[in-house]
Amino acid sequence: MDLITYLSFFISPVLLIIAFVFIYYKFNIKNWTNIRNAVLYGMVGVVFLLIANYVTDLIWHDNLNNLRRMAFFVFVIVAFSAEFGKFLPLRLKFYNQSGFKGPFESIRYSVLISLSYSLVAVILFAFDIVGTEKIKTPLLFLYTYPFANIFFGIVMGFFLGLGKIRKNFFIDEAVALFITTFFHGIYYFCFITSDIRLFVVTTLGFIVIGITLLAKAMSLKSETD
Repeated sequence: MDLITYLSFFISPVLLIIAFVFIYYKFNIKNWTNIRNAVLYGMVGVVFLLIANYVTDLIWHDNLNNLRRMAFFVFVIVAFSAEFGKFLPLRLKFYNQSGFKGPFESIRYSVLISLSYSLVAVILFAFDIVGTEKIKTPLLFLYTYPFANIFFGIVMGFFLGLGKIRKNFFIDEAVALFITTFFHGIYYFCFITSDIRLFVVTTLGFIVIGITLLAKAMSLKSETD
């Protein structure tokens, strides 16, 4: 493994530090317990991916040569297990707290959880502990994965927070989990297929959707304040 690969390990920590500085100066946080917990839960959430990947290897021995197996691996083993590992702490730990009022607060915790998840996951992917060797551009994947997880965090946080406002728990929670799973799967699928055009279109779509959801979350916060 070369130096360029090792450097990709520092992207998530740097993004987390930037997030901490932003939160400190923007929100004047006095108690960092929730922030610390979000980071720890995000890192621990990788366990779901490890277990799912291990079971799949036992059954298929990394034989993903047909389309159904590949789709199952991408959207269930990699994407769903990852997003489920992030969804659980957001829903069970933070959702019922008094400061969790809607999409804006939900996105804040969700992005921290997602970045913390990517901090560990990038290392696991780099050492082929999880994932598949069928990825043709591993460096691009490792360098973009933390940024993709910011987007996944925005999407999950927005819809889960929306459920808090609308009191429509089941539907919005299901949407939060499954739409992030879909986006995560599409992102991973770009690297399985080595389709650069699909990757570019997906990236542009993520940027537009992410900015739109952030703007809507801030708008909802202004209305409720």
